[in-house]
Amino acid sequence: MSEAGIAAMAEAIFAKPGAAVAQAYSEAEQETLHFHSPAELCAYAARLEAEGASEVFLAVHYPDMGGQFAPRRIALDPAKCDGLTYRYVCEGWGLIRVYLRLSSGKGLASHVGANSQKRAEKWQPHYPEFGPTDAWHWDAVGRHERRLIRVLKKVAEQEGLA
Repeated sequence: MSEAGIAAMAEAIFAKPGAAVAQAYSEAEQETLHFHSPAELCAYAARLEAEGASEVFLAVHYPDMGGQFAPRRIALDPAKCDGLTYRYVCEGWGLIRVYLRLSSGKGLASHVGANSQKRAEKWQPHYPEFGPTDAWHWDAVGRHERRLIRVLKKVAEQEGLA
């Protein structure tokens, strides 16, 4: 995705008030980065691309979605992670995940997704640490998810990625 495409997605993400936007996964042994504006998010994407990264992976939450949004520390196996022992992940039943493949990136196409209420309810017994599924306002989750998908599709069409 081009710089202009990233900018369009960043504007869409922050178009609604109160957007909480963070790395879906922090770098190992680093705090989760939070973004407060489209400009911050675009600068982060540009830095990642300059460093050779292939994607930007975000967790997005809006106040009207309910639920909880807070990074959680997870353990890494130092034997498999070059001695690194932890990182943070943003999890939650209704969080919206935004994956943007950078222009130099290979792999998955850019996409936006969130759990449905039905899927969350099915998996809730296995992940009690995510809290109750009824704490989420599923209509709002779906509304924000669909809005971001529409913008992503428009960007993909404009860039010949659709």
